[in-house]
Amino acid sequence: MRAVRAWLLAGLGWALGCSASLATQASDLAPAAVARSPESSEPGRAPSAAATDAYVESAVTKVQARLHQLRSSAKRPFSLFAYDVPTPHAVPHIIAIDEKDRVWVTESGGRFARNFIDVPAVNKVARLDQGGTITEWTTGTEGSSPMGILFGPDGDMWVAERLANRISRRSADGTRLVRYDIPTPDAWPTAIVLDSQGNGWVTETMADKLARIDAKTGQVTEVPLPATKTKSTGIAVDRQDRVWVAMRDVGTLGRYDPRTGTFDQFKLPTPDSKPCGLVVDGAGQVWFSMRNAGKIGLIHEDGSIQEFATDNRHGGPFFLAADKRGDIWFSELFSNRVGRFEPKTRTFEYFELPGKDAFPAGIALDSKGNLWFAQQGSNVVGVIVRTDLSYLAGETPGAGPGGKIVNARHEFVELEVPTPQSVPGIVAVDARDTVWFTQMGGGWVSPGFPPGPGGSAIGYYKDGALHELKTPTPESGPTSMSLDPCGDDVWVTLRTANRIARIRDFKITEYAIPLPGALPVGIAVDLDHNVWVALSDANKLARMTPEGEWRFLDMPNPKAEPRTIFVDSANEVWFAQKTGNRIGHLDKDRWTVETWELPTRLGWPLSLMEDADGNIWFAEMRSDKLGMFDRKTKKITEYALPVQSAPFKVNYDKASNAIWVSTVFYNAILRFDLTKKQVVSIYKIPAEGAWMGGLDRDSQGCLWFSEQFANKLGRLCIEGVSSATLGPGATPGTGASAGR
Repeated sequence: MRAVRAWLLAGLGWALGCSASLATQASDLAPAAVARSPESSEPGRAPSAAATDAYVESAVTKVQARLHQLRSSAKRPFSLFAYDVPTPHAVPHIIAIDEKDRVWVTESGGRFARNFIDVPAVNKVARLDQGGTITEWTTGTEGSSPMGILFGPDGDMWVAERLANRISRRSADGTRLVRYDIPTPDAWPTAIVLDSQGNGWVTETMADKLARIDAKTGQVTEVPLPATKTKSTGIAVDRQDRVWVAMRDVGTLGRYDPRTGTFDQFKLPTPDSKPCGLVVDGAGQVWFSMRNAGKIGLIHEDGSIQEFATDNRHGGPFFLAADKRGDIWFSELFSNRVGRFEPKTRTFEYFELPGKDAFPAGIALDSKGNLWFAQQGSNVVGVIVRTDLSYLAGETPGAGPGGKIVNARHEFVELEVPTPQSVPGIVAVDARDTVWFTQMGGGWVSPGFPPGPGGSAIGYYKDGALHELKTPTPESGPTSMSLDPCGDDVWVTLRTANRIARIRDFKITEYAIPLPGALPVGIAVDLDHNVWVALSDANKLARMTPEGEWRFLDMPNPKAEPRTIFVDSANEVWFAQKTGNRIGHLDKDRWTVETWELPTRLGWPLSLMEDADGNIWFAEMRSDKLGMFDRKTKKITEYALPVQSAPFKVNYDKASNAIWVSTVFYNAILRFDLTKKQVVSIYKIPAEGAWMGGLDRDSQGCLWFSEQFANKLGRLCIEGVSSATLGPGATPGTGASAGR
């Protein structure tokens, strides 16, 4: 929108100044041998000798996510991404998330029961990384059927290998592997958990025992359960380091106290309920699933039990996970869905999975609150994306801003991007009304972005058609974009390739950033043709001169993650720190920065823009606010936007006295009135769950935007705002109340 910008600046009396250069206690019912601590029992077996990593990398596969836009039982839209496991009939079973949010899954194969996924056992563990690559390792023994998997605080990975009758512990760097053999033959070690001292506890499903792996010595001892033919599976450790076990076939929960050697048993009220999964929530409460009863349950410290019935008696609640809000998520083995139970309201919400016979099993939450699950029957790992960023701050959604909403007559046009799942991102309209946009691809680091390869193209709309320019580096991940205010060049960050790119005459030239792993995100060009880049992982700002010389400036606060950079009308450089939660100004002469912290904790400032008075406006993506930095007073003022809207891009419109805002989760473009200081219009885009991204205006005042998950480029023309003539199918004007 170069023409609009030139008009805008001239109208404000600004000169560009461009450079010429270019429980009931039941321990008394147990046999005496049961009520002993591992320390007093037989010493068991010592671990196998430490060896080089016997986990052999067997395959590395690039996978493409399949996006499904669905609605929950509460009629809420949700986005689900599915990834096929490369090994056929792998029967992905248990999910674990490591500290880098990489998703690990055990490939157990079958040999459970003749009438349930009766396929050969498998011996693999797989990892899905942010780049959309699934790496598979064999466990060293054919048909070992790995089941339970978890990561210790030291990063070591623990795996229970059911048919190999052992536990494997692999170091984070893969250089060390220790095997712990279960003393009882054919015990079927199934689930595994660690206590606060780092000791491993394992259910022996066929042996009616628990196994304990000593954190210091590595010795394995066994503790018999106080019942037989239990087919015990689920296991958990509470805050007192007591070990809970789901004794499935006898309808009982067991609680073992290693300090006293006592075993308490709690018979469940519902007969033949078959408890399977166990989880301890953030408040220390113990929850469990009842596969045959269609219920989940809560057991209190005194042994009393509450049961909560789902809407499907035969759904088969299976594995559990507790999120930071205390909600309990669960897989339903036989109903082809996952569910969420909210204890505060005692209500359920269900999320149907695409296809049939998925038989979902293990579930896990990543650091962003996204729910991952393994689909045994369909050989898929899936994720339901969380669209509530208040979760990350440990908050609950607040109230909307209120007020009257009035929409003018308007018209949307949507254009499909040729490359599937390109994830179109930032949008920029040049002086000739060519609409440019980045194609980010997957593997981005923001909440909800699915693992996948980076994009390989930059798109543009010209003369009524969409076109794509392939980047010289494949899967380069084009992310942010900026126009040279004094020329025709378009500049783009290539986050995956660690480069920036210049588009001139529709040809791309790439420039390497001389700093490995910098993660270039934001980009801006000043009036002297210098290119400024926000290097998020390097925690630096960078400048590349027209001569190709680089200079770097460290952020004063660690791990600030600078994401946005902006050059104002006076050729001054501004930036926003996502994690640092600050707005900053760079003094080019002194090569120093000054920053100002946002009033709201974890606001996630993004997208900077200047108004006619020189104030700097920005979106606060996580806190659902619009921020304004007053250059005179050096104070930040915040304005509430609709709840769970996730504002992303802002665009100043002098003629309309407004800030236009794209919203990721609200699926709308907002008009924020600068006089009323509130949202006065909300234009919902046609595609549901589209995840809006970039935003810019053309010479007619129409708004161009990207739809990241819908894989579209869109245009919104509004009567009274744009000069474009609307068609007969335009949407009539409406009036409504603001808020959620």
